[in-house]
Amino acid sequence: MKLIVKAGRIIDGTGSPPAVGAAALIEDGRIAAVSDVGAFGEEPDAEVIDVPGGTALPGFVEVHSHVHCSASSSAFDDLAGDSRETLVARSVEAVRAALQSGVTTMRDLGSRNEVVFPIRDAIEAGIVPGPRLLAAGTPITTTGGHCHMFGTEADTLDEVVSAVRRQVKLGADWIKVMATGGRFTPRTNPRMPQYPVETLQAAVEDAERLGVRVAAHCHAAAGVRNCAAAGVHNLIHATWMSEDPEGGYDYDPAVADEIAEKGLYVDPTIAATGALREMRSPGWLQSTLGGGFDLERRYEILRDMWDRGVKLVTGLDSGMDYLRFDDYAWVPTLMVEKLGLSPMEAIVSGTRTSAECLGVLDETGTLEPGKRADVVIVEGDAAADIRTLHRVDTVVKAGRVVRRGGAAAV
Repeated sequence: MKLIVKAGRIIDGTGSPPAVGAAALIEDGRIAAVSDVGAFGEEPDAEVIDVPGGTALPGFVEVHSHVHCSASSSAFDDLAGDSRETLVARSVEAVRAALQSGVTTMRDLGSRNEVVFPIRDAIEAGIVPGPRLLAAGTPITTTGGHCHMFGTEADTLDEVVSAVRRQVKLGADWIKVMATGGRFTPRTNPRMPQYPVETLQAAVEDAERLGVRVAAHCHAAAGVRNCAAAGVHNLIHATWMSEDPEGGYDYDPAVADEIAEKGLYVDPTIAATGALREMRSPGWLQSTLGGGFDLERRYEILRDMWDRGVKLVTGLDSGMDYLRFDDYAWVPTLMVEKLGLSPMEAIVSGTRTSAECLGVLDETGTLEPGKRADVVIVEGDAAADIRTLHRVDTVVKAGRVVRRGGAAAV
């Protein structure tokens, strides 16, 4: 099957300027060519999608979801009280919503093994419509630690290494470790580490031996330092929370330099601890994280990290309270509007860089010949206005049209 995708411009995700008057030829689920519209000549057997005023770009890469969580204000109670069957049903709807928003690759960073692994496999088998899903399964946490209610509790270094091996045995694509406490789980402390550097380093080394990577939740500044020292592949949140119960941030530029030098990726979940939640629940930041937290200072820290060469990726933390699965476009939007990135920088972060972080750049993340045909067309000029990413007209996943003309096709 051949498919020709045309739009007013094409952004290939590599950082190159948009190509005006170009088109992408897709054959057998892969990108065959990206060239001038006239280069393809007559293709009588090809289906053509043409959005003249739109922008075609790589499918979005969402690196942080929890598909079995409800995204409601009662997300914790829903997770704790719902049956496995309900969690599975919720997950089916979650991945479908993400796909329709333009997300063609997604990583789940914490859901029950018995829920997320079957969902991932059902998507791969074509039973359930959804993005390509990479799954960590249950997170590794301390006894009573962050997300213990659906995690694997492990306290000592040996217990953590055993938990890593168990998750890989069960089919995990990534390992998720809770390096600090978190606000979602009652009676944990987001301002303090849960694991020392030695334990995190052992988890990283054993995961690498088994061919997988480690992502670590880290709110506390001490936890960020531990993750950087241990070489954790992907730091999640990196909120730099002070140990002082009344304090705000304890940012250390030297550690940011270390993160950049080691080539570690940071998912700042900018929508989760930013304007999106405040918009839906005014006062959320202060009521949840406590005193001393100023969003503008948070944005200044993230911008400084970016300027120091830290690679930021696009994670939504979807499924947590107030963070819906079709909210992806808010992440690059806030990168532009709050951090001062250009639309192209934010788009590359959410496509090429995020795919690189997940280890799937050889398959997706850019529109280049030979890669899987994951394509989104949005209405308008995305290189000029990042908010066009909220107006998704067409989604193509692996060469299959799953959204067209602003309506679901699956």
